[in-house]
Amino acid sequence: MNILFIAPYLDLVKTAGETLKDSPYQVKVLLGDLEKGLQIAHDELVRSQVDVIVSRGGTASLLRQNLQIPVFEIDVTAFDLLRVVYPYVKRGSKVAVVGYENVVSGARSLAEILGVELGYFLVQHREKIDSVLDRVKNWGADILIGDTVSITTAQGRNINCELVRSGPEAIRATVEAAARFYDHMHEGIVRSNRLHTILEHTDKGVIYLDSEDTIEIINSKAEKILGVSRYRLTGTKISSDLIPGQIGESVHGKNRNRLIQIDGKDFLLEVSAVRVDGIREATLLFLQSTGYYHDMEGMIRQQLTSRGLIANDTFDSIVARSKIMLKTVERARRFSRTDSTVLLLGETGCGKEIFAQSIHNASPRSDGPFIGVNCAALPDSLLESELFGYAEGAFTGARKGGKPGLFELAHKGTIFLDEVNDMSNAVQARFLRVLQEKKLMRIGDNKIFDIDIRIIAASNKDLLEEAEAGRFRKDLYYRLKILDIEIPPLRKRAEDIVPLFAAFYSTAKNRNSVPVDCISDKLYEVMIQYPWPGNVRQLRNFAEKVAVLTSLEEEREEVYLDLIDELKSEHSIKTYSAAKSTDGEAKTLREIEEEIIRQRWELNDRNVSRTARELGIDRVTLRKKLALK
Repeated sequence: MNILFIAPYLDLVKTAGETLKDSPYQVKVLLGDLEKGLQIAHDELVRSQVDVIVSRGGTASLLRQNLQIPVFEIDVTAFDLLRVVYPYVKRGSKVAVVGYENVVSGARSLAEILGVELGYFLVQHREKIDSVLDRVKNWGADILIGDTVSITTAQGRNINCELVRSGPEAIRATVEAAARFYDHMHEGIVRSNRLHTILEHTDKGVIYLDSEDTIEIINSKAEKILGVSRYRLTGTKISSDLIPGQIGESVHGKNRNRLIQIDGKDFLLEVSAVRVDGIREATLLFLQSTGYYHDMEGMIRQQLTSRGLIANDTFDSIVARSKIMLKTVERARRFSRTDSTVLLLGETGCGKEIFAQSIHNASPRSDGPFIGVNCAALPDSLLESELFGYAEGAFTGARKGGKPGLFELAHKGTIFLDEVNDMSNAVQARFLRVLQEKKLMRIGDNKIFDIDIRIIAASNKDLLEEAEAGRFRKDLYYRLKILDIEIPPLRKRAEDIVPLFAAFYSTAKNRNSVPVDCISDKLYEVMIQYPWPGNVRQLRNFAEKVAVLTSLEEEREEVYLDLIDELKSEHSIKTYSAAKSTDGEAKTLREIEEEIIRQRWELNDRNVSRTARELGIDRVTLRKKLALK
């Protein structure tokens, strides 16, 4: 801290220099009385850094009136007055004390302590000092005790006088007071600058009103939103014509948060009262463009994407050579351009999820999250809480603060519900409401909020049959069956088997460091004839098996023969080649599928994991096919 000490008289220069030589502050002491002192202060402020000024009497008053910098006046202490007054009082002299308020009030206190009589002559304006001295003379004073202004004028009129000099105590106390003030002022400036920085960097327009609803603070965001200079707004009432009426109405209204329009743009207005002991002392208003919330949704979607809620596959990922598959892909491409619900139908393993991801990535929602849920893989209670989320305390073990559901996480994106036919009636009912109203309420909560999602559902069963049998809600079925796509099983698209195998085999080779190899034509021939009950998933697993086996140090030809025998085995082709049962009646596709699965399960000693792996299906699906608990 830098202090400029302006001393009105020479002795004060010496006393101040001696008193402050060990001061922790940078203090510069200069001689200067009244106008001269003011000019010296001006010059120093231009020349160097000055934080506060210390002076005395009339000089201090003149500096304070003409400078913007803080000026501290050295008080005339009882010690200062006692040193000069006591010798004259002791001799019985008639003493007149002349000066500004600080000198006169100090003399009154001293007189009361000593029990003596003094004359008090207050100087209020320097220009009237001569009339004050006339009164002193008429009073018959033996000695005039005063400050620099009084003494200088009295000496010019040959009046017996003596200066009240400031001692070390007064000098030290004043400098300490100046330092404390500066520290508080600096701290206040830092706080003010910090507050200003916060207000200027917030995304919201902020208006601070005092208890009388007068604008005290307004940041540049609010200034820009209102289109009026903050200098015009500061000090005006919130009810001013410069402020949109909806804002003023909200300050004391019941609706503390509301949507308003300013110049045709939508803003969310938040009103927050600052109360002390229940009394409103101030009010904070926050203005935020609704576009900000859309941007925030986009940022959240990006964060969700970084957490893995993303679709990797596109239509280019789908291998299609057969006419039926090319037609199916084209149909899905057309549907992707809309925002309507899509229902994918097809057997297990036929590629429903890759279609769902491709539709999402080709849609206007491609920048949003993609969430896939297998409804058959979760118990009903868990599926419900995962889909819809729950509030805090909704059930025993509920997470503190609650948990958002997958529908919420899919906001502005797509949710894929695989095997939707396995939803319980209770979950179906809640799901139907989401479909119809695009609104959501968490489990155990009473708040309903909007969600913006596209739903792609999939089923490996005929949903109409399930609805007719009472296992699936008809109203939900018709809400889902808006844009339906039936994905053909692999046995109906034989032209795609070889290119699919080649793609899977190539990927597996890269992953398993398998050298390039020519696949046996005989193996290809048998693969085309094989019905692939596990569809594309089973073919992918088989391609990996071929890649791994051919990478081992074995006779390649023997490997191919073993693989051919496996595909030709009785529990594979023979089952499908028998189109009729023993009694001559045609079997349904479901009967054939169940027979294949059960035969494979029996051959694997009823090992579920091994059977599922060989068929290319998951364990949950296999258990359902086998009706196992």
